[in-house]
Amino acid sequence: MTLVCQLDVSEYWTTDPVTSTPFFRDIMARDRFYLLLTFFHLNNNENNIPRGQDGHDPLFKLGTLYHNILHRFQSYYYPGQNLTIDECMVPWRGNLSFKTYNPDKPSKYGLKAYMLCDSKNGFCSKFKLYTGKPLIPHSSNGATYDLTMDLLRGHFGKGHILYCDNYYSSPQLFSDLWELGVGATGTVRPNRKGVPDELKNLKLRAKGETAVVNKGPLNLTKYLDHKPVYMLSTVSTSENIDTNRKDPRTSGENIIRPRVVIEYNSKMGGVDRSDQMISYCKIPIKTLKWWKKVIFHMFSMAALNSYLIYKSTTTERSSLLFRNYRRKLIKQLIEKSNDVGLHEAKKSAGRPSGKQLERLTGRHFAEKIIPTGTKLTLTRRCIVCTPAERELLASAGEKRRRPGRDTSFNCAECNVALCIDPCFKLYHKYKEYNLAYKRQKLAAGAVRNVNENNTEE
Repeated sequence: MTLVCQLDVSEYWTTDPVTSTPFFRDIMARDRFYLLLTFFHLNNNENNIPRGQDGHDPLFKLGTLYHNILHRFQSYYYPGQNLTIDECMVPWRGNLSFKTYNPDKPSKYGLKAYMLCDSKNGFCSKFKLYTGKPLIPHSSNGATYDLTMDLLRGHFGKGHILYCDNYYSSPQLFSDLWELGVGATGTVRPNRKGVPDELKNLKLRAKGETAVVNKGPLNLTKYLDHKPVYMLSTVSTSENIDTNRKDPRTSGENIIRPRVVIEYNSKMGGVDRSDQMISYCKIPIKTLKWWKKVIFHMFSMAALNSYLIYKSTTTERSSLLFRNYRRKLIKQLIEKSNDVGLHEAKKSAGRPSGKQLERLTGRHFAEKIIPTGTKLTLTRRCIVCTPAERELLASAGEKRRRPGRDTSFNCAECNVALCIDPCFKLYHKYKEYNLAYKRQKLAAGAVRNVNENNTEE
């Protein structure tokens, strides 16, 4: 659904030739999808403690799946040196106690979340939903101080550099991060505790003029752009750098800015880059449940993070685009579900039969194996049932010299020996055909045992 845009979810199953998308109705019936979506839950509501009582968890509805996804984000990828902390919004306009309004975001109403991302590629390592004012009071340094320290836990003393805006930054936070082995750069509000009065009261007259105050490891810079900008850093200096870009509003002179401003502008966009990429793969399902909206957002974020891991580890000359990566991911998920027997397309009135994505792309016919020499009929071992039965017999502890069957038929296109039933069908329907044969064999054995027991009774 993130690749094919429709105005309504039911349109994905329409038979109108103008907007028809056969893929959806080939994989799953519309009513079955609606039933699964209706009964989709992540936790047992009977164990939920109501709001206002001791032990209430605002994120109870998200269950363990939400926390497992976040754990995977930290387990499978470690970010680079430069980190970014910023807010993102999960769009939501329903009634919720911790819904917020942020006029600076494209989605102004929704659930606010704090993200720790890699500045280089936008990989989200940590994601923390805002659930309202906490019951436990924050430390004397403030709530944003505690939030930043919590997001950076596990990254201390490893040479990271944090980039954040003036909502999080403060001289006290940056000094403590410096002692913990984390550098930091960001804009800062002039009314923060620790910003010198001489820097706040200093008047800058010419555009591009800077004033600098050094205070231990802290470098505080006041820079006059269209209005005064206050920068705070423990790793960057304030010397002016030529950006090699022309200012169209002046006489064509090069733009000159302090180094700390240039580094902040180039490395602060990790969260915004992640939000932009996620907007390309949002699941277009309207729901009245806020937790479904959040978990669908987490699915999109997981798809993006897996793509970023692929890009960082691929040995291909040119990596796939994000949309092509998602298309290939969808094919593998559908193919995998077919292999393990979770989905087997069935013929029904008015519904086309399911299509396989990989193996049934051509026309395959069974033919007699052409005899050679003096033999009138030539047989070969079936490549489906022979190895599958060998494994079944070995697991059961039975010994037989020749498991499987001889067959005088093969597939002319694939040039492999196959029994007519059921091996020919399994080979051309499932990627893991041996696994499908074993599952079918075990299921048939279970049915036969039940029938024998009923006969004895």
